Amino acid sequence: MAKNKKETAIAVEAAQVNPNYPRIIDRRLQQIRFQLEDQKAESICICHLSNIRYLTNFSGLNALMFVHENEIHFITDDRYEEQIKFELYPLPNLKTHITRDPWNYLESGGILKGLQSIAFEAEYMPYSSAVEIRNIIRPVKFKPATNMVTRFMQSKDPEELIYVKRSLEISDGVYQLMLGFIKPGMSEIEVATEICYQARKLGSEGDASEIIVVSGNRGSIVFGNPSDRKIKKNELIILDFGVRINGFGTDISRTISTGKVSKEQKLMYETIRNAQRIAAAEVRPGMNGRHLDGIVRNIINEAGFGNNFKHTSGHGIGLLAYENPFITNYLEDEIVPEDSILGIEPGIYSTDKFGIRCEDVMLVKNNGGEVLLAAPDEIAVI
Repeated sequence: MAKNKKETAIAVEAAQVNPNYPRIIDRRLQQIRFQLEDQKAESICICHLSNIRYLTNFSGLNALMFVHENEIHFITDDRYEEQIKFELYPLPNLKTHITRDPWNYLESGGILKGLQSIAFEAEYMPYSSAVEIRNIIRPVKFKPATNMVTRFMQSKDPEELIYVKRSLEISDGVYQLMLGFIKPGMSEIEVATEICYQARKLGSEGDASEIIVVSGNRGSIVFGNPSDRKIKKNELIILDFGVRINGFGTDISRTISTGKVSKEQKLMYETIRNAQRIAAAEVRPGMNGRHLDGIVRNIINEAGFGNNFKHTSGHGIGLLAYENPFITNYLEDEIVPEDSILGIEPGIYSTDKFGIRCEDVMLVKNNGGEVLLAAPDEIAVI
């Protein structure tokens, strides 16, 4: 553990912090607290930054959050002391703490007094860290638990949907700009740099995921990083990127051509688009993600390209560009909830020749998938 640089406790009053407090936060906190009895704990420790942002609006890179029955403790370091005054929601009975050594600070400051057990997000905390923390806070028990917050994040509230839609608008705007920007002779890295630059100009607060630009035979690298390879005429390029608005990231995959598109490539692309349309029509709340993946995968198999489809059919989108539910045949218990947002992005890859991938983003409603951003019906030629 790092030594303390500055340790102070600050009582946060509602008037001092972000006044735009969505009342949905109260429901989220209630959902978290319902688990205290199930976990046989008096506090839940939230360490994953996206989950913390979901509950507090904090966008920094270092924080812990403890949800007790009647109060909340938020911990960060002195780099964010000013930021939290403007950014944190005025959560009921919120106390903030500034320290570089949170666990020793909590133990020595008596903040853990009266607690017998703390449940923590085991899927996000390394085992070695959990063991070290256990030794510091004994006799308080430090109990692993999973999915304490993420299960509630999949269904999007109306406020969240606004941010997602705005990020999709920017993503599509960047894509349209790329159609007029990319030229043979440019490197993949040049294109990736321009995507990042234009996204920022249009209002993105940052990349939602690593930008993918792969061209020609590198297109068969499913999730390849951009390289210094020069783009040539008459070849395919896969663009895969996302932007972020108020923490909510999106994902967009597109395939474009710098010239001729072969009959084989057209057939592959039409196969993908057909699978996406059928998936949008078939998706329902409560559907198993494995079943939805099967719908997409069967169409690609029947067209003869099953061996060239090398990844899942899609994933959830939200505070993470890739989040639950995952639309995959590898998991049996991924249930698609109502009001979740899915990216359906099948791909077909011809080894050492090219790759094709495109993505529809849809909102899951009772009557199927409401497509928020559709892939083009044909490969764009520039």
